[in-house]
Amino acid sequence: MSPPRTYSKNLHVVDLTALRDVEHQTCPCKATLGRWARTQLLTQLCYEVMVTMQAIDVTHPVFETSIDVRLDGFITGRNYEQVAQVFLLMRFCPLKPCFVGFRADSLALKQLFYVLRLASPEGISKLEVVHNVPLEATHLEVLLSRVEFPKLQSLTLPAGALDVRRLGSDNVHLLATIGNLLARLSSLTELYVGFSNLTGQLRKLLPLNTPLQCLELANCCLNRLDMTYLSNSLHSEALVRLDISGHDIFDSFSTCFQKLLSRCSATLSSLALEECNIKDEHMDVFTNTLACCQALKELKLLGNPLTSVALRRLFSMLSVGFPELPVPRECYSDDVTYPLGDSVLLQYNKEMFEEVRGQLMGILEGAGRNVEVCTPLSGVYDPVIDETSNELGMSMLKTFNSIVGCFIETITDVDKRRSQA
Repeated sequence: MSPPRTYSKNLHVVDLTALRDVEHQTCPCKATLGRWARTQLLTQLCYEVMVTMQAIDVTHPVFETSIDVRLDGFITGRNYEQVAQVFLLMRFCPLKPCFVGFRADSLALKQLFYVLRLASPEGISKLEVVHNVPLEATHLEVLLSRVEFPKLQSLTLPAGALDVRRLGSDNVHLLATIGNLLARLSSLTELYVGFSNLTGQLRKLLPLNTPLQCLELANCCLNRLDMTYLSNSLHSEALVRLDISGHDIFDSFSTCFQKLLSRCSATLSSLALEECNIKDEHMDVFTNTLACCQALKELKLLGNPLTSVALRRLFSMLSVGFPELPVPRECYSDDVTYPLGDSVLLQYNKEMFEEVRGQLMGILEGAGRNVEVCTPLSGVYDPVIDETSNELGMSMLKTFNSIVGCFIETITDVDKRRSQA
């Protein structure tokens, strides 16, 4: 609460963006202070500072104190009111929250648009709109056309946000419009649009002037036309991380896939091909395709029907890290079909799996590669999901109840009409 003094050194910036959340804390309390909690704590602190300043009637020079606190903010319905209030009153507070990263979950669209404008979007470099935010293509077009993001480097959209099946005849050019708006984001190098049906429309979405380095297209129902475009695009020569999980790559677009990897072989360090129906019969083509990717450090293959023979071949010939080891096909019963359903996912022969795992780890150790291998069948640790899982579950339950309620009302109306007929 002291005003700045002549010749004294004053704190101007606090940068919290380098903080990383881990599953197991080494501190005595073992408790975590995750991204959401840090956002909550900082905004609460700002509010209490302003209340204290008003209570003790500080002198005017104190208001000249300004400390920018840079952090990756996380806003949900639970802390929305407090965050929005602090942003509104920020000019009266010495502490100035500066969201470098902005993650939004469990918010209404009106809340999202409002708090984004308050959060100084011109300083945001990473925007994540996830899960329970009902953002669709029409809303994204409005957001990108009305809010400027000159420093945006990374954009994540909720599942199904760009589903082409929802676009009517009057919105036939909407994806092209969104693509042109994305092209205006000259700093954008990361785009995550998993679980959006983009069949035949990828060219419209990615006419970017700046090549992408990270691209997630998992379960986007891509076809040969999409992969032909991607493998010949500017992006293919700059990709560092690529996720095309959920596509039958060898039966649908094998040639395009091979060309894509050959073009990004010098830069690609992470490749996710989960549930891509990769079988032992594809090993010759697959290993030859991967052999050119000398920069590859991470290969994710969960959910593919590969036997231990194929896995031993992969582990022997690739100088690549395998953080995710799929359960070999023979560890499941013969009548199991892929992709694996939740009911059978964990029903595998544990002893056989441990035996195969030991053999594969022996291959890595023999090659002098100290790699931690895991099989996260129930998903990998996600600190933001772990921190807000209760709120996320409640939001999903409310959405489900709303859908069921609307369905029951529709059935009731139909029954009434039938009885009146």
